[in-house]
Amino acid sequence: MRNNEYLAAMLIKLVDQNGLAYLNDEPYKVYLELIRNKDVDRKTASLILYALVNDVNSAVASDSDHADVSRMIQERCSLNKKAAENLADIFLTLYSKENEKKWEKMKLEGLSRFLKGKFVCIWKGFAVWDEGNGTVDCHYQAEIVLSPGITFQTDKKLDQLLKKNPFMTKEAIHEYFEKDLCQYLDDEFEEYCTCDDYYQPVVEDFDIDYYVSEWCGKNGFELISCEGNGEDGGYEPRF
Repeated sequence: MRNNEYLAAMLIKLVDQNGLAYLNDEPYKVYLELIRNKDVDRKTASLILYALVNDVNSAVASDSDHADVSRMIQERCSLNKKAAENLADIFLTLYSKENEKKWEKMKLEGLSRFLKGKFVCIWKGFAVWDEGNGTVDCHYQAEIVLSPGITFQTDKKLDQLLKKNPFMTKEAIHEYFEKDLCQYLDDEFEEYCTCDDYYQPVVEDFDIDYYVSEWCGKNGFELISCEGNGEDGGYEPRF
């Protein structure tokens, strides 16, 4: 029984981090997480994997009867009564009323917190202008402060991520948009610095405000401030 409680606690932690769908979408990853702990009984972990593959957990709720869950597991997984009862203990502990209430409260909580705060991003751009006989290293660094606008709409990719894991934290959502903004600025900076093969780019004239505003317009953010500066390492002859 003690081992069952320990395994249930590990499953609860995985759900807290990755969302309820994680157990069904990534059953083998769940198994690997369980057996990574040397204190976990591998046989029971294997039975949990088998139960997840057979969608046992989707049929369990806090008001489920232990005997009914045990019989369902026996039927779906062709297990003996003792093994089924152990799994029933684990899944009923996992889907307790306390956990169900906690998970309901956690839904989109990270998104709500993200929308209420400021979005701060430090971007460091780098590109190389190459005219054949020599190169110039181009650098730009900016501190960008944005606010999710009142008309903010999650984009399709984020919407899919939230459907898969509605427990995404504020930090994870920030990381998603930070990565997208930095990639956008990387591409624009690369284009700006390399568009002319014959004239060395004036790095400090890169219009960071314009590009950030463009990104904001497409992603539902408002620009609060954007401070940056650019420099180059000087012309380096190839020979």
